[in-house]
Amino acid sequence: MVVARFTPVTGWAGRSITYEGGQFALEGYGLLAAEDVLQYDRQGQIVWEYDGLREWVGRVAVVATRSPLSYGYAAEAQYFAAHKLPSPPGIAIAGFVLAIAGFIFPVLVLWWVGLALSWPGYTQAVREKLPAGLALAGLIINAVMTASSVMFLLVIILLVAAG
Repeated sequence: MVVARFTPVTGWAGRSITYEGGQFALEGYGLLAAEDVLQYDRQGQIVWEYDGLREWVGRVAVVATRSPLSYGYAAEAQYFAAHKLPSPPGIAIAGFVLAIAGFIFPVLVLWWVGLALSWPGYTQAVREKLPAGLALAGLIINAVMTASSVMFLLVIILLVAAG
């Protein structure tokens, strides 16, 4: 949809700014951030296609500046950050790695520490709406193996005490 057009006093006279697929674009130029569109308006370089669009673009700009996945094209790094897939928290990955390492190197402490890392990693993933599958897998493996290792230690202690 056409949002605005450049006025005849600018070098881009008649070119339109469109909005499609969640992105603003300047005809013959490329992508723009909502804040860039508003900057052109503040400089008097564009006319809005119809009433109410200035306020709507303002709301889009506010949402974009609050979002970690901002589509702001004024800074190139923001553009690439918008297309990066979310990943689980690092603490959850560490907990899962310790769960797997506990099978390779059966040292009981690995599962205990893995459990201590997996639980906050899982809660962080859920709270921040990040992928939680790896965190949940680490939490389950570490919890089961920690419980098993505690039972194993209790049996050893009982055998030594009875012995």
